[in-house]
Amino acid sequence: MDPNTVAAVMTPDPVTVPLGATFKEIAERMAEHRISAVGVVDGAGLLAGVVSEADLLAHYRPWPEPRHRLWRRPSHRLERRKAEARVAAELMSAPALTVDAGNSLATAAGRFAETKVRRLFVVSDGEPVGVLARHDLIGVFARDDAEIRHEIESRVLAGELSLGPDRVRVAVEHGVVTVVGRVERRSEVTPVARLIEQVRGVVVVDNRLDYVWLDTTKTGS
Repeated sequence: MDPNTVAAVMTPDPVTVPLGATFKEIAERMAEHRISAVGVVDGAGLLAGVVSEADLLAHYRPWPEPRHRLWRRPSHRLERRKAEARVAAELMSAPALTVDAGNSLATAAGRFAETKVRRLFVVSDGEPVGVLARHDLIGVFARDDAEIRHEIESRVLAGELSLGPDRVRVAVEHGVVTVVGRVERRSEVTPVARLIEQVRGVVVVDNRLDYVWLDTTKTGS
């Protein structure tokens, strides 16, 4: 498993219920597992939606008479329908907000920024395989500096780029990676830094690479 993907940091085996699960069954599952949401799956095992605590708590909300001006707002009509819902298919929010298990951690962070939610269901071929919370991504930055350096040197530099310590060296302190040395062409400088940035736990890369040949490919540096 690639350590820099969602699958590596997610909580696997998410709690799910079928479309026909009753309100009480959903509440019992949430209480049993001490979670704030459950996935809803269809007959093929695909994620159809999500029922959260907010969906259930709509039952507690006092509602005005149907002729009240609040009924003109689509959002209030939707909440009222949820307040009267009895099964998961009626309670759930759909489509579910998801991220793919094979996505990079950077992609997941962007998805959180886009959706403003605290958690995302993780899917693989449409099936729920895990849950990713914001704190899962934050925890990535607690990774030991020595582990980060080892992965950069072995997997990225030696494995992917065939660059030994005689050409490129790295130092890692508090997640900040300093990379020094010399590559053949100017066009290689930025790609090296970008690959290092994708390593789990890297905060920022201080790219001090030099080059031998000024080729024609622009790097933006």
